[in-house]
Amino acid sequence: MTEEVQTKPVKMKPRGADRYQYLTQTGPGTPTGDLMRSYWQPVELVDALPQGAAPRPIRILGEDLVLFRDDQDRVGLIDRKCAHRCTDLALGRIEDGGIRCPYHGWLFDVHGRCLDQPAEASPKAKDRIQMKSYPIHEAAGAFWTYMGRGEPPLFPNYPALAGGSEFRYTTRWFGDCNWMQASEGNIDPVHTSYLHQLELADAEMKARWGVFANQARPELAVEETRFGVRLYTSRDIEGTDRKSLRITNFVMPNACAVGGFEGYLGEGGLTMLWDVPIDDQHHWRWEFIFHRSGRLDKDALIRQYEAEKAEGDRMWRAKDDLYSQDRASMQGKAYLGLGECFSVHDIAITQSQGTIHQQVDEHLSSSDIAIVRARRMLDEAVDEVMAGRDPRGVVRTEADNDFRDMVVITGEIAGDQQKEDFCAAYVDDARLFALAPSSESN
Repeated sequence: MTEEVQTKPVKMKPRGADRYQYLTQTGPGTPTGDLMRSYWQPVELVDALPQGAAPRPIRILGEDLVLFRDDQDRVGLIDRKCAHRCTDLALGRIEDGGIRCPYHGWLFDVHGRCLDQPAEASPKAKDRIQMKSYPIHEAAGAFWTYMGRGEPPLFPNYPALAGGSEFRYTTRWFGDCNWMQASEGNIDPVHTSYLHQLELADAEMKARWGVFANQARPELAVEETRFGVRLYTSRDIEGTDRKSLRITNFVMPNACAVGGFEGYLGEGGLTMLWDVPIDDQHHWRWEFIFHRSGRLDKDALIRQYEAEKAEGDRMWRAKDDLYSQDRASMQGKAYLGLGECFSVHDIAITQSQGTIHQQVDEHLSSSDIAIVRARRMLDEAVDEVMAGRDPRGVVRTEADNDFRDMVVITGEIAGDQQKEDFCAAYVDDARLFALAPSSESN
């Protein structure tokens, strides 16, 4: 399998058999790159940049930037190359209200303005210098940035990003492949019954993961929402006339809202995933695991994740040796043979599709309806951006920044009950993700 796929960046949307292949390209000036830049994207963990920390080199959407916290506790994201002679500002000094280039002492603030040119004769020369910079918003344990044109939209009030840290666990993983195949894996409801299947040893595990073990042929349906696509996945429950119903969401343009680890705590939880392009060959998988109760078992999460991570939020498992797959465990304990961490399953399997998945080689089936609809929605959104309009899901008013309609739930329905009616009851009830009283505010 080819490990590196070199593609020429497209400036216009192609048509034909590879109609959606251009969606894999997100660098500056590309149609999908402009789409991605229309939304807030997570760029770094807040814990990675405490006061006094060294600048952090950031690569996102094919751009090389530097994230820094100045000596007045302000955070900035600017071009990594100094505007003078292109020195790497990740080597810069944090002082005097900004980041100072170590080569000739030019000083830049968090907005990319040049504050000082100590070796220049003219005191006004610095006023003509403006570095590329992007706004920063801190939320949910991450720094987010808006890299698009014009005024930034409102930061979306998604349920998984609400409340203090006690309600949520935030982490990320390095993905050694294109963002799109990773994102599409998140909205593939059939794979959960196979890829993530584990041997369920006790009642607690069955309560937590039982829905993933049901291999009954699912009934799939999708509907458009103002923020993306809602997915309904229903499966027969053996020995009854009832069905399990799992409601998840594709969130434009590179996120999803699904049920995950938090499911053992019952209703009021969801996991949101963002697959953020580093460039066309790599991405970050961001995870925001939330429950309204504030009773997430973070210790269990940390133990599981740390057992699978190496330095730099990468898996220790390497694709060169098939991710240290344990084929003996595949006889019943773990379907994939890569342990119990769902994140590892997802990353390994999407990386196995190649650096950039070639859509022309695939044979889509009826179980891929969400992926087909998401591709079409992305394609339509690119048209909107190219026409100078906001794409679906961009929020500009407080009235639109209420996402109680982002329903994520796994439940049971009677065989003749309508799934849309089941969902509508939660859309109308603001209590689904209402936060329990916070101990942090007491």
